[in-house]
Amino acid sequence: MNADSESVPDSALGGNTRGRFRSLLKRFGTRLLFVPPLVLGVAVAVWVVGNRPQPALETTDEAMRTLRVIEVPVVDVLPQVVGYGTATPGQTWQAVAQVEGRIVEVHPELESGSFVDKGQLLLKIDPTEYEYAVAQLEAEIRQAEALIEELTRTEENLQASLKIEREALDVTRREMNRIEQLVTRDAISQADVDAQQRSLLTQQQRLQEQTSALNLLPSRKQSQQANLALKQAQLAQAQLDLKHTEIRAPFDCRLGTVTLDVDQFVASGQSLFEAYNNALVEVEAQTPMREVRRLIHNPGGTATLGEISMQRVRDVFDVRAIVEMASADLPARWPARFMRVRESLDPQTRSLTMVVGVDKPYQQVVPGIRPPLLQGTYCRVTFIGRVRPGQVIVPRHALHGGHVYVLDDQRRLRRRAVEVAFEQGEFAVIGRGLAGGETLIVSDPTPVIEGMLVEPMKDDSLRERLIADARGVDTDSPPPASDTRAVEVGGRDD
Repeated sequence: MNADSESVPDSALGGNTRGRFRSLLKRFGTRLLFVPPLVLGVAVAVWVVGNRPQPALETTDEAMRTLRVIEVPVVDVLPQVVGYGTATPGQTWQAVAQVEGRIVEVHPELESGSFVDKGQLLLKIDPTEYEYAVAQLEAEIRQAEALIEELTRTEENLQASLKIEREALDVTRREMNRIEQLVTRDAISQADVDAQQRSLLTQQQRLQEQTSALNLLPSRKQSQQANLALKQAQLAQAQLDLKHTEIRAPFDCRLGTVTLDVDQFVASGQSLFEAYNNALVEVEAQTPMREVRRLIHNPGGTATLGEISMQRVRDVFDVRAIVEMASADLPARWPARFMRVRESLDPQTRSLTMVVGVDKPYQQVVPGIRPPLLQGTYCRVTFIGRVRPGQVIVPRHALHGGHVYVLDDQRRLRRRAVEVAFEQGEFAVIGRGLAGGETLIVSDPTPVIEGMLVEPMKDDSLRERLIADARGVDTDSPPPASDTRAVEVGGRDD
């Protein structure tokens, strides 16, 4: 077959090629007839779509959100800081037995919680032993005084006798001189001379004895005077011990725990009971350090160590305080005065302890309305500082991480960065960013779209409450139950 195929001429090959081409034309020719109409239809469709009139556009209004707004107020702010603490008596008296003995008398109201007046006899210890001591020392003092009086008289007598002896000595000496003159003329015997000499020596001896006795009297007198002073001191101590057998109230007070009765023996130095002064109750209120700063008023600048005093501290703070019961449903209040600041910060809360005093708390009792401010009462203390005029304030909930939302002249939402001076209650004082009078959005505008159109709805009641809170007009009314902002544990001090 190979030989035969190789012998096929070229003309035969060319005829076969033409035959295959005609076969292909015949196969696809029918399909190609559809191409021109298809192209023509596409062209007509494009022309129709491109030349048909455009549909009219419908215009719709821009979406608008309704949000509550207020006009940013500018008011005089009354700074207030809240602290919490426990009431304690301003003065506590610890009754201690200063002498020992048996109790022979007690006050009929010597019971825990009783009220007693200043000077009332509360307890009496048997005074018999101490009365004996006083009587004995009084007798010894009288004896010492008598001895001193005797020595005084003796001194006077010795001085008179000494004067006489000196005159006698002078007489004896003159007599001796005459005898000596007679001896020179042999007018007297030697025996007479010797006798006169002995008289002179005897008189000198008597004068010496009187002088020595007089010289010893001052020391004897001083000894007796010292003994008298000792006896007088012992008498004073005995009288003091006798006085200490009676224990009286040092001031108007209320008694603490008492466990004493008649015939009970008490030892010297034994603690008997406590009493609390009715005139003053103190509350040590812990307040956050960062909040206390807004109470400080220091127009004079810094002070040197020599100028620091408690009055200076009171002038710097210049606050008044209101104490109320924090753990009771009864809204009892007491006006208080600022007294001092404790010497250190609380190590756990890093808060400052400020001490206030409530004067005469028992005289302010109103049955059923204001109970007595008892020891251990948990108190809420509101410190009120000087008014800060012309402050820009906003609600605290209107702050969003260092900025607020306001409306521009076209009622569109704008973000405004602000700097907060301090926060108090439900409002914040703005230091920078707002001047007052702006339209502030107080609703939550989530989601926030910068420039979105807002339909404002004024919240006048919120604005009035905000202004009232800033001015402190409700400082004499009960605080809201929701305000429980006590000292923050672990808070930092700025």
